[in-house]
Amino acid sequence: MKIRLKDIIDLDYLISKDDALDSAEDIRLRAIKDRKIYTRCKDHCQTDNALLLSWLSYRKEEFFKEKNKKGLALLPGSIFSFLYTWSAYAMFFFGGLAGISLVYSFLAYHGTRPINVAVFIALFVMFQVVLIFFVLILLVQRAAGKKNRKSRFQNSILHTLLSALFFNVLPKILKKADWAIFRKSLDTLEYTSSLIRMKNREYKDLFFWPFVVLTSLFSLSFSAGALGGTFFRVVVSDMAFGWQSTLTTSSARIHDMVSFIATPWSWFMPLSLSHPTLSQIEGSRIVLKDGISVLATQDLVSWWPFICMGILFYAVIPRGLLLITGIYAQKRVLRNFNFKRPRFKQLIVRMQSPLMDIEADEPLGKTAVEHNPIKETMAVSLKQRTELPQGKALLLASKKIYADAAMEKIIHHIETSLFFTVKESIGITFDLEDDTTAVHQINNSDADQVILVHEVWQPPIRGLLHYITRIKAALPNGRSLWILLTGGAGPQDLLVTDKDLNFGVWKKAVLNLKDPDIIVKRIV
Repeated sequence: MKIRLKDIIDLDYLISKDDALDSAEDIRLRAIKDRKIYTRCKDHCQTDNALLLSWLSYRKEEFFKEKNKKGLALLPGSIFSFLYTWSAYAMFFFGGLAGISLVYSFLAYHGTRPINVAVFIALFVMFQVVLIFFVLILLVQRAAGKKNRKSRFQNSILHTLLSALFFNVLPKILKKADWAIFRKSLDTLEYTSSLIRMKNREYKDLFFWPFVVLTSLFSLSFSAGALGGTFFRVVVSDMAFGWQSTLTTSSARIHDMVSFIATPWSWFMPLSLSHPTLSQIEGSRIVLKDGISVLATQDLVSWWPFICMGILFYAVIPRGLLLITGIYAQKRVLRNFNFKRPRFKQLIVRMQSPLMDIEADEPLGKTAVEHNPIKETMAVSLKQRTELPQGKALLLASKKIYADAAMEKIIHHIETSLFFTVKESIGITFDLEDDTTAVHQINNSDADQVILVHEVWQPPIRGLLHYITRIKAALPNGRSLWILLTGGAGPQDLLVTDKDLNFGVWKKAVLNLKDPDIIVKRIV
C-alpha cells in the first residue's frame, strides 16, 4: 500500500484525537474499536505499516459517518494536499509570469542602444547559477548535519518564510473566504495550520522536501519563462546584442570566456550557433563615440543562440534536476518513514492486545457486546491477564511524593493504557547530584522504555527541563523517555484532563526541547 504525506498527517490527527479521550467509557470503546479493526485486516496486513494504513482507512470512513457531513468535511491531510496543490500551481504561474515579464522588459530595444549581453547573462544565467550553488551547499550541509545528528537547515530563512506562508497565511485566507467546505472543517484547518509549528521536531524531514519542490518549481518556471520570452522576442523583433567595457579587455579574452561557458552544448551544435566567433565578438563591441551604425547586423544578432542555450543549460536544466531530486527524495522519505515511533507502536500494540480491562462481574451492555469482535475476552478479569506483546519499562518517581497506593494505580495505568510492563521502579529526587546512582541504573537497564512520573501542576522550569534532557541523554539510542503527568500525588487525584492548562504548558515546554523521543502523557 502506497504511503502518502496526507495519510501520515491524517494518521497523526486521528491518533491525537484518541489520545485526547478522557472518560473511561470512551477509552474502553476506543480499545474495542481498535481490536475490531485489527480482526478485520490482520489476514491481509503483513507489516506494521500496512496495519496502520488499514486502521487509517477504517477511521476515515468512521470520521465522515460520525460527522454526518456527506463528504463535505475535510481531514487535515486533504486540506494539506489542497493547499499544496494550489501553491504549486501558484508557484508555476507566478514564476513563469515573472520570468517572461522581466526578460521582456529587459529586452526592450528601440534601435539605438543594443542589449548589453554581459548584464543579461549576469542576471538570467550567472545569478541563477549562484542560487543553485547556494541551494546545493545548503543541501550538503543538511546532509552532513543529519549525519552528525544536527539540524543545520531546520531554521533557514526560506524554510521559515514558506512555513509561515503555507501554514499561517493561506489558512487565514481560506477562513476569510468563508467557503462551505472549509467552514465545516475549521478544527482540521486549525490542526493543519499548526502542524509545522507544533510538530516540526517529528516531521521536519517530511515537510522539508515539499518546500524544496515548491521553490524549485518557481525557479524552474521563472527560468523557462525567461527562456521562452527571450526566444519569442528574438523571433518577433529585430534584436541587437553587444558588449562594452571601460576596462582594457581584448576580444580574444572575451572569446575564451564565452567558449568556456558554451562547453556543455558546443560539442553537439555547429560552431556558428554555439557561441559567437572571435570576429563576431569583435564586431559586436560597442564604443560610445562610434555608435552602432558602424557595427554589422550579423555580428549584433550572433549572440542570441548563446544566450538562449546559456539559460537552458545553466538555469532550466539544473532547476529541473533539483525538482526531480526533490520529488524523488520526498518519495524516499515517505517510504522510509519511521512507523516504529512510540505513538504508532502503541497503537499497534493496542490493536493486537486482547481486551483485558473489564472485570468479570461487570455487566456488559448489549451494544458493547455486539461491537466487540472477541466476545470471549470481554469477561476476562484483570487478575487473569496473559502476557501481551508489551515492552519493558523502567519507572522513575519520587518516593517521598507518591505513596504505595498511588504508585499501584500509576503502574496499573501504564500496563493497561501504555501497554508497558513495569519491571523496576527507581526513586528519584530530581537533583542530578543526588540521583547519580539512579542515572547509572538507567544507563545499564535493559528496559525498552523509561517513564518519569511528575505532577502536572508543578511548572517545567529550566532546571527541571535540564534534568529531563540529562536523563534522556543517559538512555541508549532508540529508547524513549515518557513523561507521565499526574493531577496530584494522592491515589484519588491522579487524573489529568486534556483541557488542563498546566498540561498544555508541559506539552509546549517539551516540544521546545526538539527531541521526538521525549513524549508527554497524562493519567486518564
